[in-house]
Amino acid sequence: MLDKLNYKQKCYLLFAGFVLFFYIGYQFSFSDTFKMVSEIQEKEQKLTWLKEKEKELPALKAKMIEFEKAYSKNDSMAVRDKLTAFISDFAENNNCLVTEIPTNSSFKNDNLNVQTNTFTIKGNFKNLLSLLYKLEIDYKYVAKIMSTKFYSLRDLQKKNKNLYLTIITQSFEQKIK
Repeated sequence: MLDKLNYKQKCYLLFAGFVLFFYIGYQFSFSDTFKMVSEIQEKEQKLTWLKEKEKELPALKAKMIEFEKAYSKNDSMAVRDKLTAFISDFAENNNCLVTEIPTNSSFKNDNLNVQTNTFTIKGNFKNLLSLLYKLEIDYKYVAKIMSTKFYSLRDLQKKNKNLYLTIITQSFEQKIK
């Protein structure tokens, strides 16, 4: 049968045989190898990610210790006093005025004490924004900022607008039985 084919047809047949041979070889051995190589690369990436995260463990443990210290205090009034002192000091140093200091507003049940504080501060936008930022950074484990509201009121006597910031914070204390 091969004797009846001319040279061009033999080349086409040989080329088709090579393509079929490579396709079958790929299906039986090479495809599995390529899949394993890609799986190995994924696992190596996960392993390097885990090694990087393992380096962060001491910092996370230190944060957890700081977190536990902040919440292990039994005096919930201390949180309100700390916040009031911080905000008052900031306002005094940055040409702001604290117009509303919170009263003790708390919710208690069998397992948890929740204390809510509302502060209102008058000042310019830059100072109020930096107060908000410093509160969030310095007191992130002690009191969580739940809400903020900027608003302006017109002072009819001085004929100008004043900018106010109202901050609502909550602190949580778990009761130990």
